Amino acid sequence: MNKGGYMDLNFRTNQFELFQDWTENDTKKKFTVELERQAADEKRSLPVILSTGDLRKRWYMENRQSVHNYTKRTDFPEPVLEFSNGKTKLYLESEVTIFEINHAWILTPDSRKDYADWILKNVINE
Repeated sequence: MNKGGYMDLNFRTNQFELFQDWTENDTKKKFTVELERQAADEKRSLPVILSTGDLRKRWYMENRQSVHNYTKRTDFPEPVLEFSNGKTKLYLESEVTIFEINHAWILTPDSRKDYADWILKNVINE
């Protein structure tokens, strides 16, 4: 067992049984059971991550540019993962929730309109 409580899976010393023996064997069964256990544990510990498409749905935004404008703000959380040469960014839901708490007007079209009206009345026309 290694420090994570998992069985040590030595692929090098079991190379033949795993990848060159085309029949079912005890080594394949043992490795499969252990890897399935590890995968289940990993899935349980994954954080919730959101794409910009998820944010668009979450905030009821019609166009992608609006989401892009918010994600480019300096106070918006940094992405935790990027794919496709940075074109697809993923954000931790917990960090997005913190942003939403501090920018509550972002959550719905009505709240964004109310905020724009408040800005017009209290900031621009003051």
